[in-house]
Amino acid sequence: MTVLSSAVPIVTDRIVPPPQMTIPQQYVHRSDEADVLLSHFTAESDDTYRIAVRWPRAHALFAPTGGGRGNPMLMAETVRQCGAVVSHAVYDAPLDQHFLLWNLRYEVPDDVYAAALPPTPTEAVVRCVDVRLRGRKLAEFGLEVKLYRGPLLIGRGGLRATCVSEAAYRRLRPTRPRPTATDPLPAPVPPASVGRDRAEDVLLAPTGRPGAWLLRVDQEHPVIFDSQHDHVPGRALVEAMRQTATAFTGRGRAVAPALHADFHHYVELDAPCELLAEPGPTALSHGRAAVLVTLRQSGQVAATGLVTLGAADRVPAP
Repeated sequence: MTVLSSAVPIVTDRIVPPPQMTIPQQYVHRSDEADVLLSHFTAESDDTYRIAVRWPRAHALFAPTGGGRGNPMLMAETVRQCGAVVSHAVYDAPLDQHFLLWNLRYEVPDDVYAAALPPTPTEAVVRCVDVRLRGRKLAEFGLEVKLYRGPLLIGRGGLRATCVSEAAYRRLRPTRPRPTATDPLPAPVPPASVGRDRAEDVLLAPTGRPGAWLLRVDQEHPVIFDSQHDHVPGRALVEAMRQTATAFTGRGRAVAPALHADFHHYVELDAPCELLAEPGPTALSHGRAAVLVTLRQSGQVAATGLVTLGAADRVPAP
């Protein structure tokens, strides 16, 4: 990806007044209604908004954990959808604008995690930071998100993204040959080793080397490729990071109460991508473990993720 010029001025005012509205499905860039996690949008101030959250009872990629609690990995998708909604509802970004993530993160607060896995959120409080315009069009922005169930803060997150037009995107992304759906995928690792029940949801293939796996992405997967992509989408990368961390630690059924991902280059569909795992930089409490995951493709680092895993097979308190 190419960084926009730092000469773009920082602005503090909105381009258009934010409406109080039911969120159109196309604002979250998901074609499957079951994958739309947000429902209503309300402005609280010039840079802070409240968005109603509705996690599904069952999600095809991020299934509920033991006890029926929401999977914390859905926080990453919730934060991403909040960013897309703000870009359209507040800054009038065209629907064909490309939304390019540079980083994405979420975490369950220590006190909430120590008590039990968090319940599903009902509201996101979203604040825009460091908004940059190019002319009158949104070019780059940051988002800080707090997730609540009633008065209880159950998660925090954020992202940094740029928005580019279709024409600019095509200049950044020359056409590449796309593998056909009939090209065979490498055999997956055992699903249970990465916390999955079905082989088709496994994103890792073995390499025969400790701490190293190959990325395997099925372009026919109905959730990963919910909308059309000419590269591996971000939700596949963060799930691959989580699967790598579980395979590395042997905590196949552990949840991920925190993840911080940075994206440096697109992960292409027509070249092998390797995932490398190593212990994270700090020791954690409550039986958690941190794993640093690096994605390498064509001789360069494409993305990195610091994944926090809970104790294996952790069951939430009633």
